[in-house]
Amino acid sequence: MEFLSFVIFLIIATVLGVVLMLISNFLGQKKKIVRTNDVYESGVNPVGSATRQYDIKFYLTAILFLLFDVEIVFLLPWALAYNNTQNTGFMVAGFVFFMVVLLVGYIFVINSKSLKWEE
Repeated sequence: MEFLSFVIFLIIATVLGVVLMLISNFLGQKKKIVRTNDVYESGVNPVGSATRQYDIKFYLTAILFLLFDVEIVFLLPWALAYNNTQNTGFMVAGFVFFMVVLLVGYIFVINSKSLKWEE
């Protein structure tokens, strides 16, 4: 009985999805036009290839940004849990361990010169 509302929601979502796909299939365009698959950007015809190679520096910077930015996602729940706990020593030890791991990663990034754009 606990999951009755979830099962009803799942059934309604599935039926609605199938009905909408069938309506789209019946009312949609039947004839394929060659121009339909063309790239259209602001009315300008595409020139050249759409694929370009980017330098690895952009990829490394993006990955490092994500790596060090995701730490905030882990620190917010920690900060909220810290206010509601009685065992502050354990919480502080977890925080210090997490920061040490991040510091080791940051030192590795600096020593590997991944952030140098000139090289």
